[in-house]
Amino acid sequence: MTVEGSVRSLRVGLGGMLVAAAAVCGCGPASLGNPYQDAGPPDTGQPDFISPPTDVRFDAGPADTQIDSGPIGQPPDIVRSNHYLASNRNVDLLFLVDDSSSMRLSQDNLRRNFPVLMQTLKNQAGGLPNVHIAVISSDMGAGDGSVASCTPTSDQTSGIPTGAAGGSGSGSYLNGKGGIFQYAPQGTCTSTGLLPGATFISDIGGVKNYTGNLEDVFTCIAALGESGCGFEHQFAAITRALGVDGFSAPAENAGFLRPDAFLAIVMITNEDDCSAAPGVPLYDTSANTNIASQLGPPANFRCNEFGHICNGTHPSRSAPNNDVSAMVTYADCTSNDAEGYLLSVKETVNRVRALKADDGQVMVAAITGPRAPYVVQWKSPSTSDTSCGAASCPWPMIEHSCTASDGSFADPAVRIGEMVDQFGSNGRMISICDGEFGNALTEIGGDVLNYVSAPCIKGRVAKQSGTTSDDCTVTDNATGQTIPNCDATGLVGPCWRLQASSTTACTGSTVEILGSASSAQDLTVDCQLCTPGLTAPSRGCP
Repeated sequence: MTVEGSVRSLRVGLGGMLVAAAAVCGCGPASLGNPYQDAGPPDTGQPDFISPPTDVRFDAGPADTQIDSGPIGQPPDIVRSNHYLASNRNVDLLFLVDDSSSMRLSQDNLRRNFPVLMQTLKNQAGGLPNVHIAVISSDMGAGDGSVASCTPTSDQTSGIPTGAAGGSGSGSYLNGKGGIFQYAPQGTCTSTGLLPGATFISDIGGVKNYTGNLEDVFTCIAALGESGCGFEHQFAAITRALGVDGFSAPAENAGFLRPDAFLAIVMITNEDDCSAAPGVPLYDTSANTNIASQLGPPANFRCNEFGHICNGTHPSRSAPNNDVSAMVTYADCTSNDAEGYLLSVKETVNRVRALKADDGQVMVAAITGPRAPYVVQWKSPSTSDTSCGAASCPWPMIEHSCTASDGSFADPAVRIGEMVDQFGSNGRMISICDGEFGNALTEIGGDVLNYVSAPCIKGRVAKQSGTTSDDCTVTDNATGQTIPNCDATGLVGPCWRLQASSTTACTGSTVEILGSASSAQDLTVDCQLCTPGLTAPSRGCP
């Protein structure tokens, strides 16, 4: 959704925000983490960038080690476990559905084609995996309440948690739908089929928490509509929902995440992530109302200007020669993680990964806009603006990077694309404009089945101390019996061994069962992994 022109007349009075915040902390705007600019040279009125913030960023650290926290108001440290636990048939599916305006057609597409995903998952030995399926919104609120469809954030000045988030009782600096699972009937649907108290779909070995068909339950809760905030917070919503933003997950989300389950996150959205870092008042519409304002006009282009770097610089809000018909094409656009205006892509990835011991246990897919072409164009200002020195100052907007045959469209998803990339073979980026979502959901279902068929362990498995045997216990879930290591049986089955994967879907190792009469694995694998950076020769950890 584009929020330009949808600013309510309500003003909560953020004009003195920087002065008040600076008085409290004794620091200047840059150290507060503001993306604010000065007024620029007096002859042009154009803004110049000030020094970027230095204290709102998380130190993401290496991708497989502890994440360092930022200053007060930032989430605390998260340490990743080296205890690998996986039951290959357990799958937790989290769908993030963008519910801003212009998403109706894409939501309808998802609902029409969701049965394709379920059929793909059922079409394997053993049938449908043991699934948990939940739906969240990209709406986390924004600003002071003056932006249409965006509820105010809890503490937009400092970013310090101030209490309840979405009614769940867990601290957060955001609002909106708060990362809480959406489980009420939506659209024309009047009953979800979920049993009383259920907030997500559960189907474990045929034991269900719903009546009717799973597909009908999902399509009933996933039609979130178009009333959500147009400053989409995909990253913030995901980390809030999963409880990896430094606070406990919402109470409504309890029980969804299983420690031994494969986690698959699927985003359906037509705009890039715009999750501002705590303390960055990116959505201010009181002191920032025109082209020469420190943040620029009150519109989505702020997410591009401060969230992206293209050709080594920020995309410019200023039209060449103040020409409203101008168009500027950028290349090599990346997420602006270095300056800390928005939540870091790497930080977000690390926090999601930290839910599991191994990278192979998490996948992220996005049905969204291609990252290119990346074209900035301009339009007449929504309100009178002469701050650039011209009779009328054009306001910037990003051109759609794709348009589907049904008229739906999407903008360049630069940050989301980078997030997907960091999951390697467990990441999948699909254009939201590629017609029906059936093919996309089939591909995503195939990725899940690759794990169900042969879980991929990407980390190094430790050895039992002083031996050459892998430090794992493998249990047959059907019988409850422990399967012996093939080292102990001389490869006489049934027994298990770790094998280097022979498929491109896995860049690590898989557990192979020798001498099994079953074509479908149903195993729990419990291993100790080497801790990256820590040498333990007796455990085979270099």
